[in-house]
Amino acid sequence: MRVRLALFLAAICIGGWLYASGTYASIDAAAMLAWLQEAGAWGGVLFISAYCVLQPLGVRSLFFLLTAPVIWDPATAFALSWAGTVAASIAAFGFARFVARGWVQRRLPPGIRRLDDRLASSGLRTVLLLRLFFYTAPTLQFALGVSRVRLGPFVAGTILGVVPFTVLMTLLGIQINAWLAAHPISTWPWDRYGTLILLTLGAIPTAAFLLIRRWQGKLSFENAGK
Repeated sequence: MRVRLALFLAAICIGGWLYASGTYASIDAAAMLAWLQEAGAWGGVLFISAYCVLQPLGVRSLFFLLTAPVIWDPATAFALSWAGTVAASIAAFGFARFVARGWVQRRLPPGIRRLDDRLASSGLRTVLLLRLFFYTAPTLQFALGVSRVRLGPFVAGTILGVVPFTVLMTLLGIQINAWLAAHPISTWPWDRYGTLILLTLGAIPTAAFLLIRRWQGKLSFENAGK
């Protein structure tokens, strides 16, 4: 939680500095998008690498899922989002299981262990269902790593289970991309409503962060074994 809060506050500070210093005016979003598109496979590698590293640290998957369709065509955006989601899940799994198992276990809700027997005996089906309902919730990512689920069922369940939500978010990202094409950021009334726009953009993730924190216990599956 502290890492996610630190990342969130850092993002707010950077956004505030970009606006207050006027640096935002020199940022050419179109040039950045063109660079990623022209980078070809390396652009995809950079996207997947960022997803793989930042998502386990607390950056929400939605950020990557909604960004990809803005940069690439729908098929490529889905493929990269799907690959990034699977890669981030494997990274969190490996970290929890092989690097910091004790550290992760001490920070997980006690109720998570109630699913351990199911994960050991019916790993594929259980992981598949968990992915369908909870996708890449941070608690789930690390909990699977310290559970008794085997690597094979974990990877297979993740590969299949994240597809529906990834498709849904890719379609939503396409709609956002179409809206941005019709209303470019450069045409937004920054001079008149810049402060209001930034406050709104800050309020939305803040509300989401507080809501997720409040209901984080729901992601511990405490009642799933009852």
